[in-house]
Amino acid sequence: MEPVTFVLAIAFFGTIALAILIITAKRIREWFRSRGRIKESNAKVIAFTLAERIEANQYVEVKGIFGESPRSTQIVQGFYDPDSGLLLDARAMASSERPEREVIDTHAAGRGLVIYT
Repeated sequence: MEPVTFVLAIAFFGTIALAILIITAKRIREWFRSRGRIKESNAKVIAFTLAERIEANQYVEVKGIFGESPRSTQIVQGFYDPDSGLLLDARAMASSERPEREVIDTHAAGRGLVIYT
């Protein structure tokens, strides 16, 4: 799945609440677990994180979510239904604090996009 597809879905999703917090792998996993019913109801739903920016790396541009003041880390986390083309649930996370190394490494390996199974 291309990051551009997710960016387009996010653009059509509308308002996404912005959480300003230190981004950790544990927080990412907990948010997915708390919404496990979404994945349980449709096995084709894709759980993902898409990094706009982590530290000095700019991966994609997610318009209309993060505003004008760039933070060192900006990630959108969500559930995407490829059959309907809809973003089912999402949140934007931004932080001036450095995220955990695991978050940095997984997004670097996926060139900004991480799919969770």
